[in-house]
This record gives sequence, structure tokens and C-alpha cells, in this order.
Amino acid sequence: MELSDEWRLPGFTELEQLGTGTFGRVVLARQDNTGHVVAIKYLFSRFAAEPAYLDAFRQEALALHRVTSPHVVKLYEFFETPQGAAIVMEAINGVSLRSVLQAEGALEPEAALTVLKGSLLGLAAAHSANVVHRDYKPANVLVADTGESKLVDFGTAVLAGERGPSVGTPAYMAPEQWSGGQATPATDVYAATCVFFQCVTGHRPYEAEQTEVLRTLHEHAPIPFGEVPQPVHEIVALGMAKDPSKRPVDALVFVSELERVARAAYGDEWERKGWSRLAKAAGVLAAATPLVLLSAGTAAAPGVVAAGTGAAAASTGGIAVGLKITAGVIAATAAVVGSVVVFSDASTPPPSPPTTQQAVALKVAMKTESGTVPGTTLAYTGERPEVTGSADQAWLKRVNDALTAPIDAWNRKTGPGAAKLEPERGPYTLTTKADIRTENERYLSVRYTHDLTNKPHSTWGNGRAAVTIDLKEGKALTPAELFAPGKFTDEGLRELTEILWPDKEQCGPPSTIFPYRPLQAADLTGDPKVWLAFAPTALEVTANMTDLGFTTACSVQDHTLPYDKVRGLLNPALVNGVTSGKVVKGTSSAPPAQGVTDVSAGALTLHLPQDWSVVSQGLEKVLVGPGCPDPKKYFNCKYVLLTDNTQRSAEQPPYRPGEFYRRSAGGRACNAAGRKDLRQEGDAARTASATAPVGGATATYEEWTIQCVPRGQTGGSGETSVTQRIWFLADRQIVVMDEWRTPGVEELLRTATIS
Repeated sequence: MELSDEWRLPGFTELEQLGTGTFGRVVLARQDNTGHVVAIKYLFSRFAAEPAYLDAFRQEALALHRVTSPHVVKLYEFFETPQGAAIVMEAINGVSLRSVLQAEGALEPEAALTVLKGSLLGLAAAHSANVVHRDYKPANVLVADTGESKLVDFGTAVLAGERGPSVGTPAYMAPEQWSGGQATPATDVYAATCVFFQCVTGHRPYEAEQTEVLRTLHEHAPIPFGEVPQPVHEIVALGMAKDPSKRPVDALVFVSELERVARAAYGDEWERKGWSRLAKAAGVLAAATPLVLLSAGTAAAPGVVAAGTGAAAASTGGIAVGLKITAGVIAATAAVVGSVVVFSDASTPPPSPPTTQQAVALKVAMKTESGTVPGTTLAYTGERPEVTGSADQAWLKRVNDALTAPIDAWNRKTGPGAAKLEPERGPYTLTTKADIRTENERYLSVRYTHDLTNKPHSTWGNGRAAVTIDLKEGKALTPAELFAPGKFTDEGLRELTEILWPDKEQCGPPSTIFPYRPLQAADLTGDPKVWLAFAPTALEVTANMTDLGFTTACSVQDHTLPYDKVRGLLNPALVNGVTSGKVVKGTSSAPPAQGVTDVSAGALTLHLPQDWSVVSQGLEKVLVGPGCPDPKKYFNCKYVLLTDNTQRSAEQPPYRPGEFYRRSAGGRACNAAGRKDLRQEGDAARTASATAPVGGATATYEEWTIQCVPRGQTGGSGETSVTQRIWFLADRQIVVMDEWRTPGVEELLRTATIS
């Protein structure tokens, strides 16, 4: 039976055709039972009967499903029926970058940098999910009327490391892509840089009528960075390097380089200026389309035709449609990507027509609030997550009250004391930062960091909290509900203590003043001193060591424990819920070799031989090399620092890619040069930049030479210098730093395990 290309999904009313290509078409449509507007990408029916084309269409849906980012168009649903195949996705109120360039010619550098950063963040999300786009070009970047940019059309995407035919758009294809070489994130970096070149010059970097000539130019011609404004020469030269190993290893690393260059060239306001100019250009184009008549101001992207099948449409932002990946068509059955959380009645099989789908869509958004702490004149500003989208107002109130409770408790506890501090040191403001650790259809786990501006001491007001919400029940889980039956006891907490501090050094060696103190169940209740947050790959434990009875110098400690290390202690349903039932391991399933010590930071675990030792230094793990006479006083010994870059404090700010490693607000001492009296605050120069293997993944590798100067001096040359070696796993935010040329480091990193 011949299938008609006029087939339409039931339950949707087609509003406008947005583009057509060789393999399909894209339309703007309204869901009949909700009124929401979406973009639907149809595979032409004549190809739906051919396995190769249908499989490619499925793979595009899977690629979109894997990638979660506000800078990537959202996938809502994939349909495969006897009539044909279709992808239902987000609609964006804006236009393609191609349309902007056609109307504007060249963009001002700030605007070009801004649109590049937004779409690079979309690529970074893809790269972190092990997906390489392979067809980054102006037609596949949408610019919203707000100035935000989103990446679309994953029709040629593959998993990183795969080889395949030479596909893509010739004007933007990297040298290795022409020969069907291995797909890597650096391939996307090259294409993004070509598009950036076009944005600032008004033309592509290489132009030729014949494809083979274009291939020769991309493979062998000099990089034309001299045609772009001088401040961004470095961006083009770096991103268009012929050798992929000479480019930033992925989009996230490239974003760091971009921000550094942009700030230096155009000031701290570069992005705001760029957004302003982009929004104006996109808004004028969008307003000229015939689709402004749609409800809520929705409009379509004019003239958007992506290679092959067309691009996603434009419409106003967040759609809260209860859509999901159709079971049985794609193996993935997780909830819709992005901030939409899908619920359905598990007792009733989901009906296939979308018109009768009874799902409740929830949206989690971060809100920033400012005001004063009740009962005081003290200012407060902070973030809090808010859940919306349910018709059950009582349910919503329970959930949002639970999400706000840690903030209210902190303000009540700290506000009165902060309000009485010496006014001359002020003004003071209590602050809260909320960090969502898990968000899926069943659980929402949030970690809070509280602080006080202008505080009299670094340890004052350094607060933490965490809450995990069972969204099915609509309530916060109690501490007892976080643990396996019978484990929320002092004995169970003792087991957790031994995992957290196997050497019993909770804050230096145990002493008569500060003896070893096993955690107790009471430490998690009432006025908690210990909190648990649940990330998709690991349990995150935060302990306020001062409240536990240790010196104020011990402050707050954050620990990350892969679930295989604590699985027997935790509520199994909860662990399965946050890991999607996967057995997440931080170490090899084989037992460690005799004499080997495992030390973890985030997702990375290093297996230290017997002659190495570990010392905790705030948020860092110090790996002391062999031969140190007193590993506890390691400053004159060879050592390596291991850091989870997501953990930070006022005294230990995060590592910033593209800069040397500080990880200390007061600067680092020049121990490796034998000068503890000097600080690493002089001139710094990067002397090497490459990639290196870490636990089967690829890390960026840099070497920096840093001048050692007296305390208080910033910049300039010093009496001596140190050389830092830095390995950075950008997608997992893990940093390893060595200043001693410590023997055996490369082997430690090569044999590491990544969860």
C-alpha cells in the first residue's frame, strides 16, 4: 500500500508549513486538547518504508532525547505508526541564524560571540551526552526574539568516536570529516568556528564552486583569521586548527576560551550588548512573518529549511505538554527531556492517540527572590526551585513548601545573629544558591548553599542543606526514608562514617581535643548537621564539621560517593529512581589489588598504589607521592591535587578553564619551588596545550609557568617560578593538578575509573 505524504498526526491541527527537504517536512501545529503549539518533523512516507531512512530518523530522535539543555530544541515525542513517522518537538519564537545573516550581513563581534556561546552550550550538552552533531551551520541555529540561541536538527548526529560516511555541509566541514574520519567533539568545534567567522565577516572562510576544491581548502589552506577583528584572531585560529588535537577538546572548553577572549576584548558587558543586538534583529524578522496571528504571540521561523528535512519552528517559549517517548518504538522510555516532568496513571496503559493522552506535565524552574529576613532589617537574596503545572493546588503547596523550608530554616537560624554584626563591616546580605542534583519523573533532589556577604570570618555563615522530594507522593522524604530499612540507626550511620573517613581523619589526625566521632542518626534530624543529596551517579554527603564539634577551621565538608559504595545503606527504590535502575559504579567491579587505595572526586576514581597516601585539604584531595617521610606534612613532598570542580566555597573558588590553577582565594604558596613565603600571583604563561587520556576519556591538558611573588603582589616577575600541569575533564568537572612532575601521575590517570 502506498503511503500518503499528507499523513498527519491525529490530535494536532497543522497551522503552517515551515520547511521542506529531500527527506521530509516541518510544520507548525497546535495540539487540539491543550492548545499548545509545537513543531512536527515528518519523514516523507515513501522513506518510512525503507529501513535505512527510518532508522536514521529514529537515531535523530534518540540524539535529541539524549541531550538536555536550554540551548537545544526539546524533543517531546517520537511517533512511528503504520502511516508514517514523526518527531514532535519544541517550537521557538525566533528565526534561523541564516535568516539573520541574510538580513544583516556581518554581525558586530559582541553579537557574533553571543550567538556562538549559546549554540556552543548546546553543543556542550550534546558532547557531555557523547553525541557529535556533525552539521553545525547557520540554518541549524535558531535565534529567539529574546536573543537566546538554540541548536536544532540532529539528523546527522552520531556517538563520539564513531566513523561514518562523509556527511555534513561542505562549507563548514572539518578536515577529518571529509574523509569519513572519527567523529569527535572537536569536529563540531571546527564547524562552529567557521560559522563564527561568517558572522563577523559576512562570508564563509573558504568559498569554491567545486566540492573537491572546497575540500582542499579546508584540509590545506591557511586559516584566514586575519580577516576577522584582531581581538578574536585567537578564537578563529584555535577553533579552525587543521589538526583536531590542536582544537579545544569539546565545546565546553571552547566556551571557556571564548569568554576569556570576549571579556578581555569587549569588557564584562559584552554578552549583554550582544544579546541586545541579536534580539532586535531576530525580533524584526519574526514580526514580519504571517504567523504572528497565532495565540500567545507564537510565530514561525521564515524560510528555515535544514539539510534533508527542515528545521524546528519558532513559537513562544516553554510548552508544558504531557508528551513522552513512545514505548516500544525507541528503547529509551525516560520522561521528556528538559524541565518537563511527565506523570501518568501507571494502572492504565497509555493510549496511542495523543488526543486522549492523560498526562500531567510539571515544570521545575529556578526563581530568584530578594527581601528582608523576617523580624530583622537584614537583606536576603537567593534562589529557590519552584514546581508548577499541576491542577492539584494542595499538592503543589506541599512540594513548594518543602523546597522552601531549608531556606526559611537557614534565615531563622542565622538572620538574628547576622543582623547584630558590626555595621561598619556591612552591609550584610544572607544569600542562598540552589543546585538541582536530580530531576526526573519521580524524584527531585536539591542542594542549597547558604552564605553571608561581608562576613567577619570565612567560616561565619557557611551553611548547607539538601532536600529530596518524592514527586509521586508530593512530599519531602524524611532522613529515615533515605536509608534502607533498619539502616537509619547509629550503627548504620557508623557504617557511612567509615566510608566517608576510612582513615578516621575527619579533620586531621584524631586527638584528645577532637576525637574520631562517628555520625549518628540525630545528626540528620532536628537542626541537621549532615545532609544527603542524590545525583544520578552518586550520593552527595555534606557535613558541617563545626556543628559536629570540630574546630571552625574544619568548616563544611562535601563528599561524593558512587552508589556502589553505599548501595546497601540507602533506600533501594530511591537509588533505582535517581539512577534509572542502572548500577552506577565508581570503581571497577573487580576487587582492588592488594595495597591499592581508591580515592574519588566526583565521577573519577584513582587507584593509588601502596606507597601513595591521601590527605584531605578542604575541598581538595591531596595525593602524596612515594617517599614522603611524613605524608601528613606533605608540603615539601611531591603531591598531586584532585578536585571535584562542582564543589566550591568562599576560600576555595572553582578552577576556571583557560587559566592556571588557584583553588585558593588567597593564592597558592610556591611549595614546589621551595618558597612557602612566596605566592603564585605573578605573571602566568601557558606553555603547553593538548589532550591526554584519563580513565578512558579525553581530558584537556595544559602546562603553565607562574611567577612566585611576595604576598600582596599581583602580577610581575618574581625570584622563582613553578610549573603547573593541569588535566581537566570538562564534562565531569574534575581537575587534577601537579606542580612537582610527580612520577607515576600519567599511569594513575590512565588506569583511573570514571562512573
